[in-house]
Amino acid sequence: MKIIIIGTGVAGSVMADMLAEKGHKITLIEKDSRPGGMCKSYYKGGFTYEYGPHILATHNCSKKSENYIKSKIETIPTQLTSGSFLKKTLTYFPPSIYSAKKLNILSVVKKELRNLPKIPDETNFEKYLISKVGNSLYKLFFYSFTKKFWNVEPKKLSADWAKMRHLGEDIKTKKMFFNNKWCSYPKKDWNELFKNLLKNQHVIYDVEVRMVDFKNKKILLKDGHKMEYDFLISTMPIDKLFNFMKKKLDYAGYRVEPKIINRKHFAKLDNIPLSMVYYPEKDTSQCRVSDYGTFQKKNEFPYNNRTIVTYEIPDNSIRLYPFVDKKNDQKFQDYLNLAAKEKNVMSFGRLGLYKYLTTDTTVEMAFRAVDFLNKWKKLDVKGRLNAYKYIRGDWNN
Repeated sequence: MKIIIIGTGVAGSVMADMLAEKGHKITLIEKDSRPGGMCKSYYKGGFTYEYGPHILATHNCSKKSENYIKSKIETIPTQLTSGSFLKKTLTYFPPSIYSAKKLNILSVVKKELRNLPKIPDETNFEKYLISKVGNSLYKLFFYSFTKKFWNVEPKKLSADWAKMRHLGEDIKTKKMFFNNKWCSYPKKDWNELFKNLLKNQHVIYDVEVRMVDFKNKKILLKDGHKMEYDFLISTMPIDKLFNFMKKKLDYAGYRVEPKIINRKHFAKLDNIPLSMVYYPEKDTSQCRVSDYGTFQKKNEFPYNNRTIVTYEIPDNSIRLYPFVDKKNDQKFQDYLNLAAKEKNVMSFGRLGLYKYLTTDTTVEMAFRAVDFLNKWKKLDVKGRLNAYKYIRGDWNN
């Protein structure tokens, strides 16, 4: 069986590795000149950086997925720390009573917290967070930031996004850490992960897909060439896979502007270097600044009282975060219904199944997907639709 995988990001590369271990021969095609998708590492002046602060961590996955990642790349323990800059003050993030104290609004916030409902209001993103942290902290930390980043009124987003990101939790804790479980960074860089995953794989680079001819089982490329497949695993956007038949799905994203600064850390709070500083106010162009020196744990040249940071500036033309709202949920369901009709194609990954994923949850999704490969063609449309829902999982995995 001739299996082609479109895309060599985490989803495509992990799937290729898992299928190769089961004895399958695969060809991967990639529009870029090297693998990694949004997770690849870049270099500037000897420093390493990525498209935002990428780490390897256990979010909502099994020990099996964690062990799989550890078998593919050597890592070093790390931790992400975070703060927020607003009202000309560097304060704690996620927001808490300690943030309120630093901003001189503690008495107001405490009064609001006493009146919070016992059960959070899950009507939408805005109502959920107000019912978790009160109106004052919501307005300061989440309202303008969400409008700036997502370019919509926060009440139009689903509460699921806040729940998935654990926003509004630990309101009485001075919490500045991203992950309490396994948390690490590649000892070298993220490119090493893709080198190991794609070792001995047949990968064709600089090949961009124009469209897929499902009837004749052919991939039509932008340069005019065609590729035949017996089975196709596509990690390209599911709306592009179906030629935007149901209109484009919406995404939020940002572009990065790397900058080397002549000091050891971008910012400190309580004498702790911050990996990420959020800028929720609308009069700042960036939504976040990430300091790679805080979590890469590299001391050799060029880290000599210097570090590299990325300014992350909202740009919704970059497909990073799927919209969590009713309109896009319906469009995605329409595309999923189309995908379920194709017995020789599996749409997969962050873009293929329109779901925010981390590396560990992508691996978890891949474990669920590979078990269906040999029986995919035997399933009827309803069976494949149910399989897709199982593979995609929910917002907790």
